[in-house]
Order: sequence, then structure tokens, then C-alpha cells
Amino acid sequence: MSSIPRSLSRLLRKQTPATAAQVSRITTVPIRSAQTQAAPSALKSTPPPFQHAHQQPPSTSTPTSKSRDANDDIIANHPILHTLRQDRSLKETRPHLSMPPTLRPSHFVAGTLAGEGKLTSAPYMFLSQHSKRDKNVNAEPRQSRGVTVFHTGRHMCGHPGYVHGGFLSVMFDEVFAHTVAQSFRSGTGMTANLNVDFRKPALPGRVYVLRAETVKVEGRKAWVEGTMTMMPAGSGGEEEAVLVAEARALFIEPKFAERFPYFRLLLKPKTQLVVEKE
Repeated sequence: MSSIPRSLSRLLRKQTPATAAQVSRITTVPIRSAQTQAAPSALKSTPPPFQHAHQQPPSTSTPTSKSRDANDDIIANHPILHTLRQDRSLKETRPHLSMPPTLRPSHFVAGTLAGEGKLTSAPYMFLSQHSKRDKNVNAEPRQSRGVTVFHTGRHMCGHPGYVHGGFLSVMFDEVFAHTVAQSFRSGTGMTANLNVDFRKPALPGRVYVLRAETVKVEGRKAWVEGTMTMMPAGSGGEEEAVLVAEARALFIEPKFAERFPYFRLLLKPKTQLVVEKE
């Protein structure tokens, strides 16, 4: 009985090196095979294991100040701005630039959609100017109008070569909100309904002019209508612009806007960068 364990022990000792070699070959072959199948460039670009997205090196496509300045000059030097600045009933402002830096990244238009290839620079807005009598809290709700000039990059397309209709709808909603804010005493209006009719395809890399006007105000309700035109690629005047979309919307002044001054301050374009007319 004692010889059986010793025989078994000798047998196991003889097989242990071979078994270890087999296990070594089994475990190393797939690893070598996987490495040889991957191209050197792919291996270099593969992130280390368990590396999270925020640990990856920053993208080299971050827009530089020079690119932002070039995009801004597309609008700043456009003839349409000179025409709008002659209208003394409008005040020039760029509300997205006056937004607190801590809030701007979470704002859909000023943060998410802003950047090179998208909404390339902060839009120029021209909003109605009202007299001190109109600003009286006891005055009746007033009608207002606004004109916005913006430039669309090439990363906002739906079909290749055509600007996504959703982006155009967002711009209508954004400009309508700033326009209707002039009609409500609290300076705050929220979208209840928005309808957009697309007339012509919108092209990327162009300057757009969006005109809005409150056509009716009843208590806490205001109806807004607007048009969006695409300016020509050259230096032609606005008469050569192409109507790309029309929209109409209903805005409601929320009841809580009067009770919460902080909320009203965030939504009302009150602290704005105003450019003095020459």
C-alpha cells in the first residue's frame, strides 16, 4: 500500500515540468498572436488599461484664439451690422458673452453649440429699446422685436453639406426668448409652442440673419414670429439673401419668475454687453 503513493509521486514529479511547459505555451501563444496581429500604429494609439476619458490627453482640435478671431471677423466686418447699427430703435448686445462664466458651459447655445465648426462666435443681437415709461412695472405689456446675426460652421450638418434643421429651430427658440423678454415685466418667457417651416436648404459656412417680433401680447402670453435668411457668400447686400425658414411660437411668462429674483436674473438679458453706436 505504501508503494502506490511513492509511484504516484514519482509520476507526478516527472510530468510537472512538461505540464508547466504546456501551460506556458498555452498562455503565451494567444498573447503573442494578438500582438502580432495589431498594427504598430494601433498599438501606439491604444490607451493604457483602465484609462478614463478624462485622463486622455487633450484634443489638438481645440480652437485657438486666432481661429476664433477670424470667425468673429466674418460677422464683425459684415455690411449687415453697419445697417442694423443705423437703426436707433435697436440696442446692440451680445448676451452670451455677458453670461457668467460658471453658467456658460452648461448653456446649450452659449456652451454646447459654441465653438469652431459650430456656432463659431457669439451672435450679435439687436433688441428693441423702450422708453422709461414703457419700463414702468404698471405699464401694459409691450410688443418688441429683435434681429440676430450669427455664423454657422461646418459641423452642424444633418445631410452632408446642409445645416441640420434642429440647429435652426434652436436658434429660433433662443432669439425668440430674448425678444419676448422685452415684452414681459419680469423679463422672462418660456416656450410653450414652436413651429418651424423650412423653405430652402441652409448651407454651412454662411452668415445668417434672424428677425423676430412679438405680434401679440395678452397678459402672460406672447406670440412671436420670425424669419431666417442666409446671406450670400460674397459681399452682396441683404437683398440677395435667401429665406431658409420661418417660425412662430407662443411664450408664457411663468408665475414663479416674479417670486424668485435670482431665477429672473439668470434668464433676463439684463446685464448685457452693450456696444455704443457711433
